[in-house]
Amino acid sequence: MSTIFFIVCLTILIGVIAGISAPFWRKDPTASELIRQEAEEDQERADLSVEREVLLQSIQELDVELAQGRLEQEDYERLKATDEQRLLGVLDRLETLAVTSRPSSSSKQAGKPGSAWGSAIAVSLVVVTLSVGIYSFLQWRTINRLVGIQTDRAAQLPDPREMVARLEARLKENPDDVQGQMMAGRSYMVLERTDDAKNAYEKVLALDPRNHEAHYNLGVIMIEERKFDDPKVFEAALKHFDLVLVDRPNAPGVNWYKGLALWYLKRYRETEEFWATAYKNLDPGSQDAEFVKQALAKLRNGETPF
Repeated sequence: MSTIFFIVCLTILIGVIAGISAPFWRKDPTASELIRQEAEEDQERADLSVEREVLLQSIQELDVELAQGRLEQEDYERLKATDEQRLLGVLDRLETLAVTSRPSSSSKQAGKPGSAWGSAIAVSLVVVTLSVGIYSFLQWRTINRLVGIQTDRAAQLPDPREMVARLEARLKENPDDVQGQMMAGRSYMVLERTDDAKNAYEKVLALDPRNHEAHYNLGVIMIEERKFDDPKVFEAALKHFDLVLVDRPNAPGVNWYKGLALWYLKRYRETEEFWATAYKNLDPGSQDAEFVKQALAKLRNGETPF
């Protein structure tokens, strides 16, 4: 504690000396302010770019964990919504930084020599006044950060409708944004706007024909939202699942839905094969594993599996 307090006091002393001596070495306050603002904006832009990449990676990892059955659907949707809401904030801030105008170099400079001395004295007085409480503030901030972490985790999930409205506005300006279309598709699924979700995923595939998540979700929508048990619907869904399984042959969710499509096509032996693969790649003892296990048992006994 004493070491930290010594460092704080030393920092305050340096600040006082710098404030008092500022009038002697500060030649161009306007230029210095511009440089400082530019440096801060550059640093913020770099930090936001890193955070954007981290959030995108986090979203991709959540998709993989869901496809592999290592994450429950409810947890997946909650974590995905949180990451996407933060990602939108990061993207909005990056856009703001990109269009923010710099202060003009012709801005008025301080005219009177006495103003520099007045500023230095005022800064010194403020620093000295705050010196007594700054150590307590540092301790409070540390505790507050710990409390804030818990508060953020317990915070209410963002309203998907608000997020969709912002996404739609962004996609009007840039409809070829693959990640934006993916986020829109997921949000439409949460809001049960399946037609809009289907359109979003089809747009993704037009831009990225090998996108696994878009193929998988389109296949699921075809099966879950069908009006009749039309064999053509199941055949079309199988094509989407097959494209995913080329690269992810053990994905339990894809194997389950492919087996389901095959069951509706009365190809029961193939259904058993893909459901067995799905079960093998699920966590033993999980609800999904138990569900698939029971479906397999009923299938082998000639019963309706669900």
